[in-house]
Amino acid sequence: MNRLFIYFLILLLVSLESCSNSPTDLQSAEQLMETAPDSSLHILQKLPSNKINGRYNRALYALLKTQALIKNDSIIDNDSLISIATDYFDESDPIHAGYAWLYHARTAFYRDSLNEQVQNLLKAQEYAEKTNDYKLKGLVYGDKADMYTSQDQNDSSICYSKKAYNSFRLIKDYRNSILALFSIASEFMKKSQFDSVRYYYQTASTFAHQTNDRVVVSYIYRNIGVTYFQQKEYTHALLNYWNAPITQVKIYDSNKFYLLGSLYVKTHQLDSAQYYLRKVTELGEMAPDYYRIWESLYEQKKDRIKALEYAHKVSIATDSLYKKKLETSFAGLEKKYKFQGLQITNQGLNIKNKQKGLYLLISSLILSVFILLYLFLKLRVKKNEVEYQKNIAIKKQELLEIEKENTAREKENNALLERQLKLQNILLSNIKIHKTNSEKRPTVWKDGSKETIEKQYEAFYNELKTYVDMEFNNFTTRLKEKHPVLTENDMFISCLLISEFKTGMIATILDVQADSINKYRYRLRTKLKLLNSDNLLDYLLHF
Repeated sequence: MNRLFIYFLILLLVSLESCSNSPTDLQSAEQLMETAPDSSLHILQKLPSNKINGRYNRALYALLKTQALIKNDSIIDNDSLISIATDYFDESDPIHAGYAWLYHARTAFYRDSLNEQVQNLLKAQEYAEKTNDYKLKGLVYGDKADMYTSQDQNDSSICYSKKAYNSFRLIKDYRNSILALFSIASEFMKKSQFDSVRYYYQTASTFAHQTNDRVVVSYIYRNIGVTYFQQKEYTHALLNYWNAPITQVKIYDSNKFYLLGSLYVKTHQLDSAQYYLRKVTELGEMAPDYYRIWESLYEQKKDRIKALEYAHKVSIATDSLYKKKLETSFAGLEKKYKFQGLQITNQGLNIKNKQKGLYLLISSLILSVFILLYLFLKLRVKKNEVEYQKNIAIKKQELLEIEKENTAREKENNALLERQLKLQNILLSNIKIHKTNSEKRPTVWKDGSKETIEKQYEAFYNELKTYVDMEFNNFTTRLKEKHPVLTENDMFISCLLISEFKTGMIATILDVQADSINKYRYRLRTKLKLLNSDNLLDYLLHF
């Protein structure tokens, strides 16, 4: 009897310990969320969800798990987990409720559910404004600003970015304050209000100097310089480019040198431009613009051949931005691994092969000496010498003819390339005009007879299709071959999307409501068999 009582007591203590561990682990995970989200996720993954007792603990676990996953760059394609938190937390705990609805909105963003994102952010804002948690307020305002930015509502985006900045500033959250100021400056840059852009970047610099983050400081000075460059105030632009510190990060330092080079090209200081452009070691996404600067430089030098060469590089660099490099893919890494292993395994064999190659080279040299002696003696015979000279003359004539053909072919290729570039520029100019008309003159797509409008659509579609095929390597042909179920309307919308037409522009051109465009996009995603986590535009750009 006593033994049974002892067993029961031990079992009870173990059960109580397991029950009490969950809240402790949740508290640890919550405390580590901001400073070490990877450690927080590790704690939560080790915690069995089916052993968490109490509705509060389960709701907190759901919120923290969602936070940790998103902070560790995991895409959440459903709201089943975070819904546990939003169903439980209410006015009695507005801080947790605010965070729950904030992350519910972020999961809706990953699922491309704009309406749900809006509703969830409004609820998060409602709870946040009932608290004194300025971090929560700043995050909610920042997400609303990002949402308005994606919808091209600049004034609303600026308004909420300012609210986010004020919230982060009150708690001396320098990093998020800087990000909010960057968002404000970015929106003013779109409106070409350069004085405002510089004001907010300079405000951000006061926080950046406190963090001693050279990358951020460099980014600020480079962007301030760009505003002066846009206003053709090249002296001020140059001063800010120089003030941008060297970060020891290749891409940022290369961007500084690129900006200096482009400024010197603009001011016709071509030797200085060449000096800084050659210091660029990392191109990244600025590769097309980098080659365009070289093209402009050689045009100023009247070197047409070099200018055309760099114009061709612009086209290649633009195309390569949409292709994944083999060495960054899994297959590339696997091949690299196998190749390295093969190098180690065959190291001894390579040494032997090098020795054999050396012996063969020595033998070849000795044989060549004998051959040269033989030829020297043979060339002393007059008849053979004359024949030899004739052969030389014939070879020279053949080489001259080949050189003439190559020169003519090169001129023809240059002329074709030049015509293609002119045609591409004309098409790009026409497409820009259509974009402008769709925003500023929407009646252009409605006025006139039905026949006139149909001809206008047909002409625009042909121009758009030609431009997309030239810019993206026969995009429409390849897309139709892989997805034969696509209609002409699907192809039209695909071309509009890849040409950076916004939703409002497409709705104007097709004379439909903006909601209809979302339905078109949904049907297009279905026909392309995309997953929920796949981005439609990314798929088309990388196709």
